[in-house]
Amino acid sequence: MVNGKYKRVLGFVVLLGLFGTSAAGLPGRSGMPVPPAGAVVVTVGPERCDFTTIREALGAVPPGSVLELAGGIFTEGNLLVAKDIFIRGSADQETVIQAKESLQVSTERVLWIAEGVTAVLSDLTLRHGRPSGECPRSGGGLINYGTLWMERCVISDNAGQCGGGIENREGFLYAFDCMILRNEAAGGVTEDNDMSMGSGGGIKNTRGELYLENCTLAHNKARKRGGAVKNCCQASLTMRNCTVAHNISASGALHSKGALYIDHCTFAFNRAPNSYAAGIFLASSAVVRNTIVAGNTLGDMLVELEHPDAEVRVENLWLGIDPAALATFSGDPRLGPLQDNGGYTWTCLLLPGSPAVDAGSPSDGSPPLDQRGFPRPAGKAPDLGAVEMNPEDAKDL
Repeated sequence: MVNGKYKRVLGFVVLLGLFGTSAAGLPGRSGMPVPPAGAVVVTVGPERCDFTTIREALGAVPPGSVLELAGGIFTEGNLLVAKDIFIRGSADQETVIQAKESLQVSTERVLWIAEGVTAVLSDLTLRHGRPSGECPRSGGGLINYGTLWMERCVISDNAGQCGGGIENREGFLYAFDCMILRNEAAGGVTEDNDMSMGSGGGIKNTRGELYLENCTLAHNKARKRGGAVKNCCQASLTMRNCTVAHNISASGALHSKGALYIDHCTFAFNRAPNSYAAGIFLASSAVVRNTIVAGNTLGDMLVELEHPDAEVRVENLWLGIDPAALATFSGDPRLGPLQDNGGYTWTCLLLPGSPAVDAGSPSDGSPPLDQRGFPRPAGKAPDLGAVEMNPEDAKDL
């Protein structure tokens, strides 16, 4: 493949009309709702606040209100958000909402976003959710039926039969600068004593629209498909400037059967011991651009399209191992470890001498900032993956 040109995958024609060339017009941070003029603003915390619990505040305030949570830990599970709301954590101290003191003793999820509701969450950690005793037993951190916007949030250490961290059940979910960490989709036993479910360790996108930008999904686990994300057949997923690393599943850190658009992402160090798709498994239409998929065990990417009209388009795709000749580039891209390299989320830097530096197309509509918020390009052309290397990065390595 000539750099910057599109390629047919498995004999299928180029995907046109689904997302366009650069995904222009996709929802971005500028579309995030803001509180209406005159919105009620209340404080929540143990001392000198309007309310002592989140549950009490949710029940008392009118729609469109702002809940400003104090820093610290709120142990409150099964919180139902049934009205439009803005929930903000402390900018100075971590604000944690946990279902229980530990995941081992938890029997309920953290948060439920009801149908028809628009909610905005910022600067929060949701943890220790494990729903049981009711259906659906999924979405340990949260389950979304409405329209949910999240920024600078951490969804960590949750579990469920599927969607260990999040289930986007039938809603719209837009996340920016978030981390989805150490969640598990463990499956469950049916009435016939058969193990079922177990997909979407970090997120299961069931019948919704999911948009992830500047996010990291790491150290999640799924018994079946999608250690980080399971994108189902009636769903759509967009990922821009995201890092997906150290997730474990039976097939694919990302397992997609729905519409998919990926731009400037890094999939690395994921494991699927019995699959050649430890990084990405594609069964449906997709666009994959400016992305690195490398260092995954047993394999980086597998395409097995299930519908004759399904189409996959790749541009500037780097695969560490590419037996089917799908990619623009292949081999070792020289990725550093997952760590704090600046910005709100963990990333993998390109090491000095990486051939993925400046390997993108100079005018390809790439996001103007990388996952950390640093300018792109820093050189003559954009780097591949979620992170744009700059001179200061080289000094730190």
